[in-house]
Amino acid sequence: MPGVIALKEIIDILSADLLRSVLSSKKIKIHQLNSIISLLIKANIAFSLSFYPKTSTSDASASLSITLRPNVSINISMDMSDDAMIMDYSRS
Repeated sequence: MPGVIALKEIIDILSADLLRSVLSSKKIKIHQLNSIISLLIKANIAFSLSFYPKTSTSDASASLSITLRPNVSINISMDMSDDAMIMDYSRS
């Protein structure tokens, strides 16, 4: 039917907007990270997430590695603060 947007198109639009928003602000909230993980699973994209709890000598942190192709991945490091996680990302 003309004018009807498929669910996949809506998910594509929302996911692109979420990723653009998160990457441009360099801050991510827990619910945004959960949304990104859900979108990666739904899109069947390989990823790994590691969490390192706060210790007496270091703050909590997390690392998300998204594999786009066998030799292309995006690595996102997150340092935890009170209200959001500060991100740093690289491509390999």
